[in-house]
Amino acid sequence: MATVAKEAAGIGEIPRQQEEATVQQDTGLDTGTLLGTLAGTMLIIIAIILGGDPGVFINLNSFLIVVGGTIATAFIAFPSKKIMVMFQVIYKAYRPDTGSPSDYVDDIMRLATRYRSGGMKQLENMEANIENPFMRNGVAMIVDGYNGREIHEIMERELSALIERHNAGQKILRFMSVQAPVFGMAGTLIGLIQMLMHIDDPSTIGPALATALITTFYGIIMANLIITPITAKLNSKTDMETMIYRIIRVGIMGIHERSNPQKIQRSMNSMLPPSQRK
Repeated sequence: MATVAKEAAGIGEIPRQQEEATVQQDTGLDTGTLLGTLAGTMLIIIAIILGGDPGVFINLNSFLIVVGGTIATAFIAFPSKKIMVMFQVIYKAYRPDTGSPSDYVDDIMRLATRYRSGGMKQLENMEANIENPFMRNGVAMIVDGYNGREIHEIMERELSALIERHNAGQKILRFMSVQAPVFGMAGTLIGLIQMLMHIDDPSTIGPALATALITTFYGIIMANLIITPITAKLNSKTDMETMIYRIIRVGIMGIHERSNPQKIQRSMNSMLPPSQRK
């Protein structure tokens, strides 16, 4: 009995450590993404300051045209509920990764070894301590007696739903990255029209033209410094999470088939770059 209790304590030890790490990740920010955003912004600001009068780059009308127009067209093109949660989607780009795919190879190996030696009861005891919901659901299906085809189909649908959810948010951001420069150009045309209305006064042409071009500047900065990099980062995170799900699925199928843990490990390693293989 003492041995069983000791093993039960050991089962929960590593998942608790993972849970603590997850809490830290949930409350923190990805340093590289944050520094990249701040560094890009600061370099542009410094260049503007060194170039002369920085006040000329501050224009509320241009800001309203670019930001307001971009957001307005997003509401027209997509359901309002999806637009309202975009701040949460953007925030995910600044969160650190939940772990590399190779980290889950060890978790699957632990499950496979315990299941092979202790049977279904051992796997059932470990189920509640699994942090990753996709892995926990796979183990739950094994415990509940699902056959291999059912497990594979359900996990495939979960993976497809994950990709679809992520792509939905990225699709909105890609749309906005296209619209921002367009409204920047529209603002420039508005400024040029207003400038031509007072072309009889040559002294106003220079300042009016500078103001008109600022709108295009805002649109380019919004698209290329903010929206496009965030979209690329979210896409990278989707690729990483997709890889994790696929590795977990291979491991779950191997556990269900009671395959040799080493065989399961080789199957999962075949999906990883050589430098990340366990």
